[in-house]
Amino acid sequence: MFDKLVLPIQQAFARAFPWLDHAIGICEFLTSTKEKKRFNYAGLYIGGGQYEQIMPCEELGNFCFFYLKDPQTFGARDANLVRSPYSLVFWYNLTEVLPEGDERNREQIKGQIMGVLNRLHVAGLEITRIYEKPDNVFADFSYDHANNQYLMHPFTGLRIDGYMTVRADCFEFPNENIGDGSFSDSFDQSSDL
Repeated sequence: MFDKLVLPIQQAFARAFPWLDHAIGICEFLTSTKEKKRFNYAGLYIGGGQYEQIMPCEELGNFCFFYLKDPQTFGARDANLVRSPYSLVFWYNLTEVLPEGDERNREQIKGQIMGVLNRLHVAGLEITRIYEKPDNVFADFSYDHANNQYLMHPFTGLRIDGYMTVRADCFEFPNENIGDGSFSDSFDQSSDL
C-alpha cells in the first residue's frame, strides 16, 4: 500500500539528484545479533530470503531510503484509510554534491530535498520533523557514530519524519463462504487439524 505512495518520490529524487546513487524505497526494520548484542538495521529485501543492510558506507555511495514505524492506524470516519509514521533518511558525501569551496552547505541540499517534496504535492505525505544531528539521523538503528564518524566531513545526512496516509484496496474474496460469520466452520474445513 505505502509503496505506491513512495514510488513517485523515489523517481523524483533519482531525476532531481544525479549525485544520488540509490533512491531506495521502503526498507524493513530488522534485528540481528552482532558480537552477542542486539543489532537493529535497515534491510532491503533482495530476494531469496536475503536482505542487504543499508547503512552509511562509501561502497554503497549516496543514498536515501524510507522505513515505516508502528503503529499504523485506521481512519476514524473511513476505515480504508491507513496512516503510518515514517522516516526518510538521506546520507551523502558533500564533496560529490556541492561545488568546491561550498562543500559544507548542508542547508542548500536540505532545501533542494524539501523543494522536490513540495513540488510533488504528494497527497497523503505529511512532514513533521527534520533531524540532522548525528545521534538523531540513524537513531532507530545500531550504527555507532562515536566509533565510525559516518556523519563527519565530507559525509552528512538528515532524517525527515512524518506520516503517510494511503487508501487500502478493497479485496474480493474468491470463496463465497468467507465472511459468513461461521467461526467453527473454519476449523471443520481445516486440513491441518
